[in-house]
Amino acid sequence: MSLSSWSEQWEILLVALILGAAHIIAPRVKGLIKYPERQQAFGGGLSVAYLFLHLIPSLDASNAVVGPRIYFVALLGFVAFYGLDVMFQPPKHTHPTKYHAYLSVFFIYDALLVFTLGLNLPPTLILTLVFALSLALDVLNTDLEMQDEYGARFVKWGRWVLLAGVAIGYGLNLVRRPHPVVIDLITAALAGFMMFHTANGVFPVSRNKKFPWFLSGLLTFWLFHVVLGGAD
Repeated sequence: MSLSSWSEQWEILLVALILGAAHIIAPRVKGLIKYPERQQAFGGGLSVAYLFLHLIPSLDASNAVVGPRIYFVALLGFVAFYGLDVMFQPPKHTHPTKYHAYLSVFFIYDALLVFTLGLNLPPTLILTLVFALSLALDVLNTDLEMQDEYGARFVKWGRWVLLAGVAIGYGLNLVRRPHPVVIDLITAALAGFMMFHTANGVFPVSRNKKFPWFLSGLLTFWLFHVVLGGAD
């Protein structure tokens, strides 16, 4: 294995460790957050910036290989997440299947976060760190939401299932690189997932007088993205 390949593997491992750490520390962090809506809005700003400055440009690059249908795949990802959310609205919001369905979706979501970022690493290690920390805050927000709704059930074993998703995403990066078309389709599906997940979870919070925190998160990511060489 070449030196550059070793460097990439260490970067991917760093991403996996940071995202995994978010799942591990979530129960302890919950009691320390004084302004959860501000933290959620700030994390949402980071996620939206990551989506528009990294994932969507990746889809534009994919367009040359897959064609405009790549955006249809992103749309399917959005619709799948939206459909799941609608399916378990009241009076079905307490249905036991909801917990397992959401756990399964976020398991896949975590695996794709690590896998897709590992396939398209930022140009510098510091920028990779920024991306990983931004995504970790999104993961932490998700864990806190699940903990609010499912309590000890999620803390005892649910978050470990999501941690396994991170591990699988890292493991997939150790296997032979898939065909570019497969990479593009997976990235598009993740983009669709992120669009709905962020819009559904963050924008209601941001509307509630937390827009400055959302904007500060977005501008923080954008600033790092430009200063650290992520923008062309």
